[in-house]
Amino acid sequence: MSASMSSPPAERQETLKSLYRYIAYLFFVALICQCMYWDALPRELEDQFSETSFAEIAQTFLLLGSLIALWRVRAMGVYRHGTVLMFAFLLASLIREQDFMLDRVFDGLWQWLVTLVLVPATVFLVRYRLRVLDECCRYMQQMSFGLFLSGFVTVYVFSRLMGRGIFWEAVLKAQYVYEIKATIEESIETLGFALILLSTVELWLWARRKAGHAA
Repeated sequence: MSASMSSPPAERQETLKSLYRYIAYLFFVALICQCMYWDALPRELEDQFSETSFAEIAQTFLLLGSLIALWRVRAMGVYRHGTVLMFAFLLASLIREQDFMLDRVFDGLWQWLVTLVLVPATVFLVRYRLRVLDECCRYMQQMSFGLFLSGFVTVYVFSRLMGRGIFWEAVLKAQYVYEIKATIEESIETLGFALILLSTVELWLWARRKAGHAA
């Protein structure tokens, strides 16, 4: 009976590859945390997590990596409608992260650019809503979706609530320092964007396997 319950060699090999990949993800997140520590060491408190800090730069590159992965996934013909919406959402997030530079052009430029991305994306969603729903039904069964949802909740819910000034004023009382609040918020955001990148990488790897089986 034990022999009949054993996994096929191909399945074992695939499981090992997944485990190695997950360990690599663990070290990737740990490296990001260590780099933020190294970046903070030579800086004064008021200069930590500024627009030129590792966390801010890392967030930009994490989003860029996610966009590239989504572009590759759609090029393979996988989730052609859902990836458009994910791409638009992350592109809007990338624009938002550049608000410091864009506001130097003129105040509020990033809001206009985000609007130019999200309005067509909303029209696209309404037009292809049934196809998007069908793709969501399939995508929600994958591990990639769980990672993406975790990253989304981390960045757009948890970090926003944890980054509230009134929360840290209640925690630190008279010792409240804005830079401490910003450090926590930016660190959580960076973790969330890292999870989103890993989710798009997982989706890209899955699309490659699917394309390989089809060939």
